[in-house]
Amino acid sequence: MLPPPSLSPAGDGGKSLAEMAQRDLDAALQLLAERAQYITGASGAAIALLQDSEMICRASAGPSAPALGAEVQAKSSLTGESVRTRQVLRCDDAETDSRVNRESCRALGIKSVMVVPLLREDKVIGVFELLADRANAFEERDVTALERLAEMVQTGLEHADAGKRALQEIAAKNDQAAQPKPSEPAQAPAQIDLAEIEKEKDTSAAVASVLASEPADPTALKPDQSEPPRPPELDKVRNCEACGFPVSEGRTLCLDCEAARLSGESPAPLASSQAPAFLTQFGNQRKQGWLGSHIYTIGTVLIVVLTVVLLLLRLR
Repeated sequence: MLPPPSLSPAGDGGKSLAEMAQRDLDAALQLLAERAQYITGASGAAIALLQDSEMICRASAGPSAPALGAEVQAKSSLTGESVRTRQVLRCDDAETDSRVNRESCRALGIKSVMVVPLLREDKVIGVFELLADRANAFEERDVTALERLAEMVQTGLEHADAGKRALQEIAAKNDQAAQPKPSEPAQAPAQIDLAEIEKEKDTSAAVASVLASEPADPTALKPDQSEPPRPPELDKVRNCEACGFPVSEGRTLCLDCEAARLSGESPAPLASSQAPAFLTQFGNQRKQGWLGSHIYTIGTVLIVVLTVVLLLLRLR
C-alpha cells in the first residue's frame, strides 16, 4: 500500500496546501460576485485586488464584467475616484456622468456603475464593482447589500493571509527540526554506593530484632470495646424502700407508699407485673366501652343527619 501524500507545509506538501488555500479563496470571491449580481439585478459584477500596484480582476460574473486576470483601471474613471476617496461611488447614467469613461461604457453597453473600495487599515486593497446595462439601475438598498458583501470579501482575505502566515511558521519549524542536532555526551552510568546498601541492611535488621523481642498483643491494635460510660443522672435515681419503684434523689418512698403511710396503712411491696396506684388511672381510661370512646363521632353524625332533615323540610 502506498503511503498517503504528505500535507506538511515543507516541500511539495506545503506547495499543495498553498495552492489549495488559493483555490478556496478564488472560489469564495467568485461566489460573492455571483451573489452580488443576483441580489442587485446587475448585468455584471467583479472583484479586483491590488497586486504589485495593479488592480487585477479575481472574480467575474455576468457579460458586462471584465474577464478574470484583466487589469481594472484604478487611476482613472469612477474606480480610480473611489480608490482615491475611499468612498462608495455610484453612477446612475454613464452618458451624463463625467467621472466614467463614456466610450468604454458605450462599447460594453454599460449605463450604470457602482464601486465599493475594499479597505484594510485605511489602505485600499481592492474594489467591488457592479455594472448594469440600464440607467438608474441601483438604489440605496443595493449600496447596503454591496457593502455587506464587501465586508465578507475582506473577512475572506484576512483568513487567507492568516493561513499563509501559519504555513510559513510551520515550514520554518519543520526546517529547524530537520537540521541535524549536535550529539549529546553520553551520561556516565550511576555508581552503586555499597556503604549506603550496608547501612540500610543494618537498619532493617535492628527493626526486625525489636519487633521480635516485643510480645504480640492482639488487643493492642483493636479499638476500645468497653461499655460506654454511665450517665451521671442515673446515679441520682433511688428505689422506694417499700415497693422498690424508682424515685428521684432525696426521696425514700414513692407517692403510693407515702400516701399509704400517711393514711395509717402499711405499704405492701409490688409484684413485678403490678404498676403503682398513681399509674392505674391511665390504664382505667383504656377500659372504657365502645360508646364512650366514640361519643364525639356519634354526636357529629347526629348533627349532620338533623341538618339534612331540616334542609329537606325547608325545600318542601
